[in-house]
Amino acid sequence: MGPNLSKSTNLYIVALLLLSASFCVQAQQNITTDSLNTPFRKGRWLTGLSGSISSNSSEVRGSDLKTITNEFGLNISTGQFIKDRWLVGGTLNADRASSGGNIDSTTETLYIGPFTGYYLSSNSRGSLFARFSPGYVRYNEETQLNTLSVPSELESEGSGFGMLIGLGYSYVIHDKIAFDIGFDLNLFWIGIDQVQQPPGTTTSQNLTISNTAFTFGFNVILDDFFF
Repeated sequence: MGPNLSKSTNLYIVALLLLSASFCVQAQQNITTDSLNTPFRKGRWLTGLSGSISSNSSEVRGSDLKTITNEFGLNISTGQFIKDRWLVGGTLNADRASSGGNIDSTTETLYIGPFTGYYLSSNSRGSLFARFSPGYVRYNEETQLNTLSVPSELESEGSGFGMLIGLGYSYVIHDKIAFDIGFDLNLFWIGIDQVQQPPGTTTSQNLTISNTAFTFGFNVILDDFFF
């Protein structure tokens, strides 16, 4: 995460846009009446839980600066198929990253928003899918700099706008259970207030945060909602 989008993130965005355009073209070519073949058929409800986890380390050559970062996320979503293979609903995403070394930091984000998804194939065994969600994001970060003679702490808090873009494959068992695997691109634009201790000064900043994560999930598909 950082104040600017990296080149690799820009490549992900281009790839996602190209794949999304391909999905839209394919969707126009495959518009059909409701079908009992696809498990993702009109009127059904899909409720799922997915997660992501990653770990990385960085070290500056010629110095003792080293950082190890662990990150995990949890996503809960539910929605209804308004047409065959077209899913509309809401999602809640919580993400936490912690770093240790010369810089100790903990970053937490909470995202909530509507989403729309499209399942490319009408095959009963599963399908490639794409999802897009715009929404509200809440951000909190605590950082301690251990490289100074007097340790310094930074506390950042704020909120803003976010987008979640996902691509993956969903494998369906017995028309009711689906296992998802894929990757998500998260983009956040956040305004924060940052407090430094000492001396207790407060500054305001605008952050652009990008994050790409491998995801895996479990979904239940029902003809009616739970109640």
